Amino acid sequence: MISFPKIAVAAGCLVLLASGTAHAQAEWLKGSPEEKLNTLAEIQPGLGTVMMEYSSRFTTMYYAAHGGNWKLADYNRQEMTEIQEVGETTRPARAKPLKAFEEKHLAAIGDAIKGQNIKQFDVAFKEAVKGCNECHADQKFGFIRYELPKAPLSPLSMKP
Repeated sequence: MISFPKIAVAAGCLVLLASGTAHAQAEWLKGSPEEKLNTLAEIQPGLGTVMMEYSSRFTTMYYAAHGGNWKLADYNRQEMTEIQEVGETTRPARAKPLKAFEEKHLAAIGDAIKGQNIKQFDVAFKEAVKGCNECHADQKFGFIRYELPKAPLSPLSMKP
C-alpha cells in the first residue's frame, strides 16, 4: 500500500509526466501509474541527503550574518525551512522533531536576522547547534555532531 507522504512527494513528478517534454525524458519510468508512483517515491532523498544541504546552508547563514550579508543569511534560513519540509514529507517519522527545531531555533535565528542583531544571532545560533546535536542524539544519531567550520564552505560572498 502506498503511504500518503509517498503520494504527496511523487504527485508533483507525475504532473510533469503529463507534459510531452517530461514524457519524452521519462522513458525509463515504466509500468502502471501505481508502479510509476512507487518508483518515484523510492528515489526521493533520505534525511541524510536533506541534512547535508541543511548543514551547508546553516554554515553559510552563520558566515553571511557575520559578514553583514543579512539578506543571504535570511535566504539560507528560509531555504533550510524548505529543505526541511522535504525531510518531513519523505520521512514522516522524523517530522515532529524537525518541526520542533524549526519553531524553536530557526524562529529565534530569524528574529535576530530580521533585527540584524549579531549578538542575538550568536546566542540563537549557539542554541541551535546545541539543539541539532541533542536532536541527533535523541534520534539515535549521536555520532553525527554539527561543528561550525573554521571558514565558510560556500563560494558565495559573505559580504553585502
